[in-house]
Order: sequence, then C-alpha cells, then structure tokens
Amino acid sequence: MGIRVVFWGNSQSVFSSRHFAALEALSCDLAAVVDVPAAKRVSTNPLPEGLPNFVDVARQKKIPVFAPDNPNGPDFVNELQRLTPDLFIAVGYAMILKPAVLAVPPQLAANFHASLLPHFRGKHPVFWTLRNGERWAGLTVHCMDPGIDTGDIIYQVKVRTRRDDTVASLYGRIMDRSAGLVGRLAADVEASTVPRLAQPFAEGSYFSSINDEDFQIDWRWNAERIRRFITITPGKCYSMAGGQRLAFFRAETARDGRTGIPGALLAIGRTRCLIAVGDGAAGDGAVWIGRARREGGEEQSMAAACSQLGLPVGAVLG
Repeated sequence: MGIRVVFWGNSQSVFSSRHFAALEALSCDLAAVVDVPAAKRVSTNPLPEGLPNFVDVARQKKIPVFAPDNPNGPDFVNELQRLTPDLFIAVGYAMILKPAVLAVPPQLAANFHASLLPHFRGKHPVFWTLRNGERWAGLTVHCMDPGIDTGDIIYQVKVRTRRDDTVASLYGRIMDRSAGLVGRLAADVEASTVPRLAQPFAEGSYFSSINDEDFQIDWRWNAERIRRFITITPGKCYSMAGGQRLAFFRAETARDGRTGIPGALLAIGRTRCLIAVGDGAAGDGAVWIGRARREGGEEQSMAAACSQLGLPVGAVLG
C-alpha cells in the first residue's frame, strides 16, 4: 500500500490514538501527524494517564509531529504541501480545516466522526447522543469540507446504546466497530473506489461545547433523566449541598413510591441516599444516589458525604 497519509487527532483522546494504531498497522507511508494545540486537548474520552498516545508513537518512529495554533495559516499549508500526502485522516481533531488545507491531498481528506451523520454534528457527539437518550449511536467516515461534519458520507457503523452506558463504554464499542474502517479507507483510496453519499441537509442536528452548567442537576427533572445524566459521566454531574459542590457517581431510579419536594433527602441508608425528584409541588419520584465526592475530596458513599456535610433527612439539595 503506497499511499502517503497525514493523521490528525487529539493526543489526549483514546478515540484518536486507537484509530492511529489501526493506521500504523498498515503498510502505507505515514508522512506526519498533527495534534490539536495544547489548550484544545480536552476530551470526553481521555487517554488513561501513562499510556502512550499517537504523538509519542510518532516521535519514537521519527514521524514528523506538528501542533499548529492555526492549521490554516499559509506557512503550515506550505509545510503540508511539502509532505506530498495522498490522504488526510482526521480522528478527534477539534479544529475546522479551511479549503486551502483540504485541497492539499489530491485523493481525499476524511474525518471519523462518532455519530450517525447527519445527526449530532459538532463536538462531543457520543456525550450528546447519550444525553438525548438515543437508542442508536455509531460512527461516520465522511469527506471533509469547509462545513462542520457536512461532507459526503463514506461509511457508517451503527451501535446500540445501553441503559448503563457511560461515554467511555459507548466509545469503546464504537471503536471496536470502526477501527477496521481505517484499513478499508486506505484500500479504497488506493483503488479509487471510495463510495460517497451526500448528506441530507434538511435533516440532522448540531451540538457544540460542553459547559459546566450542563452538569448541574435540576432535581425537578424526572428520575430517569437524572439517573441517565449521572451514569453517562460519573463524577461530573453535581448539585450544591451544605454550601459545597457535591458530585455524583452512581444513581438508580427508586420504585418504592416515596416522594417529596424536589431535592429533598427522603432517606439516608448505610451507603446510599434517596432524593426526591420531579416537577410537581410534592415531587413525582425519587432517585437513589450511591456514590459522591465533596469539593477537594475523594469518592465515597453518598451516606458518608451527607454525614460529613451535616445533611439530615429533610435537607434539600440544590
């Protein structure tokens, strides 16, 4: 396989590094790798500390590494042209590439986007897919154009979501299905047999950055929504309690019929606590919270956290 490839990704993302590993296993020529600038190396599926990322591997193999603040600047465009790549493969690269960059590879600039386009264009698609309670997730390999995830679809894989999915668990199953598409893409590019299907622009959705407010629990929500939000990103969703921020790791909907003012502590068990939820005046359900973390503290049982915060039955969170 004689094609030359420039790989674009986020060195702090498992998503990027796992697909790079699939590319590295091929016999194509890796011309360079491009990392996002340091300030943008955030991910909803971060690489575990201590594991090598695609930049580490590239440096070990003497493959040129770049991390330009502006990938669309004329100097970097000239650098890319000197590399004479046939193909760009982007996986988790969080910056928009403009026409001058996209025109560098004569064959194709392709992006691996973790949603079923045209749905969930934009940032953090797995997070938003789970937040919205979708039954299906997946990945789309698409041609890159100046829009945000709007180019022609090349391949798609579908993955069923599960009730207990976290962002990490769903990403894992998506990558199990999508890593092999790297080799398929390289082979199709070399054979000039890349399929293309235009996206239906009248359909789809777009989501942007995640903010701190996206993780604040509103106890007026229904029990299933609160359970889902906490399960998706353990340790991220929070509420104010006893004057401190309290983050939650584990939640389950209650089935015993107890209700109360939304946010009220209905019961404190040996390890977990029951909190009233719902939008009615007296609530319409409850959730059990099993694990929590106080500001500056370690993960512990919710019951222990409430004890340390001095929160008795009847106290109201939020």
